[in-house]
Amino acid sequence: MKKSVLLLSALAVLSVTLSCGEEETSKSQVNEEQMIEEQIEEDQMDEEQVNAEEENTEETVLVDAPSAFLELCYATSINMPESSFYPENVFDNNPDTYWATMPGAAPDEGLFFSFEEPVIINAIKIDVLPGSSSIEEITYYQLYINGSESTICRAVEEPISINAWVKSIFVRIDATDSMEFLANGIRYAGSLPVGISEITLLVINEEGNEVPLQVQPIRRINGHVQASSCLEPIEAYHPDFLFDSRSEFAWNDGNQASSGEGESLTFFFDQAQRIEKFKIWNGYHRSQTHFSQNERASMISFGTESENAPVYRLADTMEPLVITLNTPLEGRSFVMDILEIHDGAMYNDVVISELQFFNGEEWFVLDSGGSETRKRDVLNWAHNTYADAFIDKQIFASLSTGWDDYTQTLVLRSNGSFILWKHREQDGDEEIIYADGNWQIIDDNAVKIFGRLHRIGRYSQASYDPYSGVRPDQSPDLDRVSIFNDILQFDSCRISSESGLFEDFEF
Repeated sequence: MKKSVLLLSALAVLSVTLSCGEEETSKSQVNEEQMIEEQIEEDQMDEEQVNAEEENTEETVLVDAPSAFLELCYATSINMPESSFYPENVFDNNPDTYWATMPGAAPDEGLFFSFEEPVIINAIKIDVLPGSSSIEEITYYQLYINGSESTICRAVEEPISINAWVKSIFVRIDATDSMEFLANGIRYAGSLPVGISEITLLVINEEGNEVPLQVQPIRRINGHVQASSCLEPIEAYHPDFLFDSRSEFAWNDGNQASSGEGESLTFFFDQAQRIEKFKIWNGYHRSQTHFSQNERASMISFGTESENAPVYRLADTMEPLVITLNTPLEGRSFVMDILEIHDGAMYNDVVISELQFFNGEEWFVLDSGGSETRKRDVLNWAHNTYADAFIDKQIFASLSTGWDDYTQTLVLRSNGSFILWKHREQDGDEEIIYADGNWQIIDDNAVKIFGRLHRIGRYSQASYDPYSGVRPDQSPDLDRVSIFNDILQFDSCRISSESGLFEDFEF
């Protein structure tokens, strides 16, 4: 239609030009010009109608496209400033924004997300950032669908088939463009981050067409949280962990000698917010053992600071609980008081792992920016010690003899978390050790790691993997999970385990 308008316009200009030298315009020319003008007006009206229909069609497609709310979304490593590299960037349909790791962080880092309800995913497309002077390129990654590991995939532009109900996905980085594969030590010794620009999940709509799933992320809103007390070290149990999407990291109250009854949390937002309901991961979700040994809230009140807040009962479960408020609240500050608790089998600390709020349209969390401050403190310490060589980097070790074969990796992250993998075959037995949790500084040559320790037989891998995002099967035949701690000693080229959890790393 645009071509017909241009053609008719040209004819009109030509007709006017030919008649410019004449003193009078013939009747036939007038009729012709009138016909042309009428045709132009009709075509313009038709084009406007088509444009309006196209806009309506696009709007209808957007409204009718399958969508799903994220329940959790986190990255194991985030570059600074964190607000520029959050993992939610991979779902914003903007290739100019992306998730990126800390400089030098790559192998064993990754991005996790889960849905409120399982979704049938046809395929997944992952757009990694190409290598440049500021980015190291990811060459291989591994997908964990509902916690089950897939084969390692080369980073390509084509979608990877899934065709399954999906509750959670973890994208784990396996290798980069300049990484060493066989040598012991630091596998990627570069100083550049790696990143992912977009993750597209392809689903089948009601018409039978493959379309992108519209992922509804969790919104971050600036503010801060204040706890009545916090367990030491505060870096491991800070109330900011309530909003980090990692259910294995939690806020613990600090009064170890008494019950958590009477503890409180106050949430301050920079701008007024509306809250209609909230979601709570009650108790310590690092493992079933952590959950049962620590206190959980059984009755709380929730409201603004100026009101007599309503009371709500909480079930004693590791499933996230959605609490609909008696009356929607609006304001800049809200208070949660813990009135009664479910007893812990060993500890008097009341624990809450995650919190989210719902304003009627979207889920949101409080973002204090405190994680970046704590990260800078760790990096400042590391720069003055031997730890500067390995913080945020994967260390790799392997050994093969006639009776004992093992590979092991360790990452101590500047965000205060760690991950350890060990795969051992000895005298015909095969075992995988996986440990993760927090670490804290003891002195310039030692740190303490503590968290959960999994001992998994190879036969159990199809049944459970730590990247599932759900509570593991606690059957002793499949998986053995325990609470542990260890002291790591290090110097300029070696890291050792005080308890013998792993063989020495050399780098």
